[in-house]
Amino acid sequence: MTVQTRATLEVPFDVLSYPRGAEITGTIVDVDGEQDRVVHPQIVYAGRLATSGAAGEAAAAYATMASDFGFGTEHTMLVTDRPGVAEAALQSGMGVVRVDDPAGVNKSLDLIVDPASQSKEAVYQTDQLRRMDLKEVAAALYTPGEITTVGFVGPTGAGKSTTIRRLLELMPDVDGDASLFEVDAFFRLSRADRKAWLNEPSISDEERADRQRVITWWDLGRATNTLDRIRGGEHVHLEGVYDMLRGGEMVGVLDIDPGTTGHTVFVEGTALLVPEFRNSLDKVVYLNTHDQVRAGNLQERNKRDGYSDEESRARKILTDKAEMGGHLSEPLRKARYIDGGLIVLDNTGRADNSLQLMPPFIPRR
Repeated sequence: MTVQTRATLEVPFDVLSYPRGAEITGTIVDVDGEQDRVVHPQIVYAGRLATSGAAGEAAAAYATMASDFGFGTEHTMLVTDRPGVAEAALQSGMGVVRVDDPAGVNKSLDLIVDPASQSKEAVYQTDQLRRMDLKEVAAALYTPGEITTVGFVGPTGAGKSTTIRRLLELMPDVDGDASLFEVDAFFRLSRADRKAWLNEPSISDEERADRQRVITWWDLGRATNTLDRIRGGEHVHLEGVYDMLRGGEMVGVLDIDPGTTGHTVFVEGTALLVPEFRNSLDKVVYLNTHDQVRAGNLQERNKRDGYSDEESRARKILTDKAEMGGHLSEPLRKARYIDGGLIVLDNTGRADNSLQLMPPFIPRR
């Protein structure tokens, strides 16, 4: 296979999800005009499948095909140009790439088969798609003598906070030093004040819709300015910032001293793909968790907070819409892929203290 590079700003494919099993053992290509053929031990062109019926039937057809090829549903990527079928295939636990044209097929297969060819990051020079122990991840994100800012981004419920906490604990084991920079500390209002602001009765529907744009809730200018000061070696101490653990009140403290011997700043947030952060982050780690697993994680979290199952599902729908239509949108995800400096780690099997290294493209789910 000829490896293609990202010499153009156009990215004619979009990764909707990596498979639930994270490890990719096979890829099925189902696009218009293709004939059944095998081009690689793990890549099968399946031609145009007759799955135009109900979504459930389409999902079952793809699951059967993955099984027939010996790939296993939860370890299979589907490359297709049919949006409706793509959504159906996700129900089976498959990963899905939606392509725009034949060029999208070739470029997406290059990404899947040879991730190292699509990324400048040294981490991808290791065995493809392998699992990385968290200590190994910590070592890869620390550079002695340098101040490195590493953004951890991903949808709500992907496990960003838990993963960063474990990496902070492991840094001394790799002779490293690190701290946490939470973008949420730069919320403009406390939780209570924001709720009142969103529900103010006298505002117009247009104003209410604008206020519901989550991206406006943060003071991103102040956040990036503070982060740049830390990157420059300054000891930063801020009081009166947003503190989620203390009821969302403006009583938090942010104190980071990068020192002079080397320091990694883990920057946590869902809005790190927006242009404001483009020059403030040295690396971006996208933490992926398959949508089926993330839904369960959010349901457990919401249940602890007193929400019913129905309320939890409704909250997830609203959150997904805000994130994928805003600060995790397709244009932003593609732009980050083009910029490089991107590491994608799968956290679906979060119980074994390791992460799966995935191809360097941010999936939608």
